[in-house]
Amino acid sequence: MTQTVVIGLDGGCWPLVEQWIDDGHLPTLKQLREEGAWGISESYRPPVTCPNWKCYATGKNPGKLGVYWWERIDTETRSMTLPDATDFKSPELWDYLNDADRGAGVINLPMSYPPRAIDDFVIAGGPRSRETGYTAPEELESELQDRFGYRVHPENVLTTNEDAEAEVEMVYDLLRTRLRTAKTMLAERDIEFLHLTLFHLNVLQHYFWDGIETRRAWELIDDALREFVDGDFNLVLVSDHGCTEIDTVFYINSWLESQGYLTTTSSLSGRLYDIGLTQERVAALVRRIGLERYLRPLIPRQVIERFPTSDGVVREEKLSMIDWENTSAIASGQGLVYVVADDPSERATVRSALIDDLEAATGANGSPIADAVYRREELYDGPYVDQAPDIVVDQRPGVHISEAMGQDEAVTSPSDWRAENVPDGMVVCHGDDIRPQSLGRCRISDVAPTLLHWLGLAVPNDMDGTVLSEAFDPESEPGQRAVEYREPLPERGNDRGLTQTVENRLEQIGYLE
Repeated sequence: MTQTVVIGLDGGCWPLVEQWIDDGHLPTLKQLREEGAWGISESYRPPVTCPNWKCYATGKNPGKLGVYWWERIDTETRSMTLPDATDFKSPELWDYLNDADRGAGVINLPMSYPPRAIDDFVIAGGPRSRETGYTAPEELESELQDRFGYRVHPENVLTTNEDAEAEVEMVYDLLRTRLRTAKTMLAERDIEFLHLTLFHLNVLQHYFWDGIETRRAWELIDDALREFVDGDFNLVLVSDHGCTEIDTVFYINSWLESQGYLTTTSSLSGRLYDIGLTQERVAALVRRIGLERYLRPLIPRQVIERFPTSDGVVREEKLSMIDWENTSAIASGQGLVYVVADDPSERATVRSALIDDLEAATGANGSPIADAVYRREELYDGPYVDQAPDIVVDQRPGVHISEAMGQDEAVTSPSDWRAENVPDGMVVCHGDDIRPQSLGRCRISDVAPTLLHWLGLAVPNDMDGTVLSEAFDPESEPGQRAVEYREPLPERGNDRGLTQTVENRLEQIGYLE
C-alpha cells in the first residue's frame, strides 16, 4: 500500500521560498518542484487560516460552510460568534476515505477542536484548541504526551519580533514534534492517508517575514520532507494562503468612524487601552515571572479579552464600544464589513456607498487600501451566503487590515507585525503517478477532489473544486481513468455544547491572525 501524505504549510508561498531554493537552502523543495507538478493554490477571500483549511478539507467555498473568518458578527442580535469545529457540518476528505473503508489520520488541522472521531484518529490543531481533550480517540492524548512531549501550543506565545529567541525555539520544537509524530503514526498505524498542518510556520512569517528565524523553520521542514521524497509515498504540499511583507496597517473600524459609518462610546477595554494596559504587557509580565505555561490553560478567555491588544479593542469587547443606534457598519479584521440596517433598501444604499468609499481609500503613501471590494454574493455561493459579511475588502498586498477599535489614526506603519496573508499560496504533488510540470493557478478547493481521484475514489458532486487532471502522467492509472462522481455524504449536526470549553482558555494573547 502506497501511503498518501499531505503536509499543510500555513502561509507558504513561492515568492518567499524561491530565494532560498535558489541559494541552496531548501534542496528537498527544489527536488519536489523538479520532479513534481507544482503551482499557485489560490485561497478564498479573505485569505486566512479559518476557513481556508476547511475549504481544502471539504473542497467547498465558504458559502457552503457558513464560516468566513475567526468571528461572525450578528448585527440583529448585536452579538458575536467565535466558530469552532462544530460549526463546520460538511463532510471532509477523510470522511470519504472512511466511507471506502480506508483509514486516515489528521494532525493539527486548524478549526478541528473539539475533535470528532474518524477511522483512524484526529489530533486537533490550534489556534482555537485546548491543551487537553484534543484527540479522538481520547486515550491517544496521553500516548502523544508520553512518547513525544506533544503540545498543541508552545509554552510561551510569540507576540513580538524583539528579544523572542526563546519563543522562536519553542516554535521550532513544536514543528519538530508535529513531524516526528506524523512519521511515527504512518509507520505504526494501518492508515492509507495522513494530513499534517504546520500552523506556526505562518506565525514566524507574520513576525519575521523573510528573516533568518523564518528561513530556519523552512530548512527544518525541508530536512524532514526528505524521508517522504525518498520513500514510497504520494506527497502533496499545500498552503491555505500566501504571505507578503506589509507597508501599511489599516484600522478599518477607525476609518468607518471617521467616515461617519460607525459611532463608538467609552468602555472598560477602551479605558485600559488608553492607559497602556494591554494583553501583550500582561503576557510579558506573566512570562517574566515564569508562569505562562501554568496560567494559560486556567484563565478564562473572557477575562483576558477584557484587556485590549496593542492594536486596540478586539473580539466581543469591541461590540460594547458601539453606539448601535448611530452606527451603519462594523468590521472584522482582514476586510470583512457588516452593514447595520433592518430595512433592505437602506442596507443596499449603505452597502453601495461603503463600496465606493472603500475603493477610494488610500494609505499614507497614497497607494490604495484595496485591490477590489466585493459584495458577498460576488464571492460566495451556497446555502450560507446570508451569514457572510455584506462586504469583503480584498486588501492590497502590503496592507494589513486590523479589526481593532480605539486607534486615533486609521492608517499607520507596521511595527511587530511584518507580514500579512495574501491569496496566492502554493501546491506541489509528487509521486509515481505525477508528471513534472507547472500547474499554473488552481484553487485550494481543487486539492480534495484531486486526492480522491488519485486514490481511485469518486468525487462528491457538491464540491466546488475540480480534479487537477493535468498533474497526472497520462500513462498512469489515474491519468487514464475518467473522473467519477458520487452523491455527497450527509452533513453532520451542529452542536455548540462544547463552545464554552473551547473559549475557556488563554488564547490570542498576542497572535491575532
